[in-house]
Amino acid sequence: MKVERKLPPSVEALRKTIHGLRSDPPQRNKDLKKRLEKLVGQFPRFPGHSIYIYNYSEGRVVYARGIHDVLGYPDDEADLELLLGALHPEDGPLVARLNQSALEAMGKMRNPAHLHDLCLSVDYRMRKADGSYIKVLGQTAVFEVDPVSGKIHSSFRLCKDITAIKSSNTIGWEAHGFETMDFQPPEGTANRLRYQPSQRELEVLKRIAQGKGSKSIADELCISTTTVSTHRRNILRRTGLKNSAELVRHATAVGWV
Repeated sequence: MKVERKLPPSVEALRKTIHGLRSDPPQRNKDLKKRLEKLVGQFPRFPGHSIYIYNYSEGRVVYARGIHDVLGYPDDEADLELLLGALHPEDGPLVARLNQSALEAMGKMRNPAHLHDLCLSVDYRMRKADGSYIKVLGQTAVFEVDPVSGKIHSSFRLCKDITAIKSSNTIGWEAHGFETMDFQPPEGTANRLRYQPSQRELEVLKRIAQGKGSKSIADELCISTTTVSTHRRNILRRTGLKNSAELVRHATAVGWV
């Protein structure tokens, strides 16, 4: 029997954001499940992994596999409310804010050029059906783009139980391809969030630490100075640091440069 659980305000806001992406009429594709079984069913699912696909037009999970093995809930009962309701109460608000920021950026995209470069990775705690908690690494990527509107149509989520690797209550996260994702740790939460810069951000950061200016960095990496500034701003905001000097000290301390 499914138990209704009241979601924290930030998690409820994420739910509304997800449902807000449902702007197109629901697709009536009778062969959708069969098509997904044929396509995604070929993906290997290693022990401790679960997979699900969320369709924004239809506003539902259209495919799920391994939810039972990892969390103990039946695969066919996997829906947005269950997955959000299983978030650890301490992690849920922060995980929700991260995902909401990514979804808001994603909702503005049209026909992304490098589809598979878009990925959000977050590790957090989830409650299993037996009431115990595990640490999972959730990685979300774009699965399908609507050919008419160019909007992102569905996302693919791979979750892995990493309890044996990480059991702390810190939340690690990475965002690849989400340059316009506007996220800053809420006040007082920076010590619980651990941002890992993308490879390109690390390349920019390494040159900042060497004292190079935006024009020099842009020329070396064959990108615009605007892009350099965007990477610099994103790293500062996402780490909760105030300026480049603080950023370089932090990067040196944690081994980024």
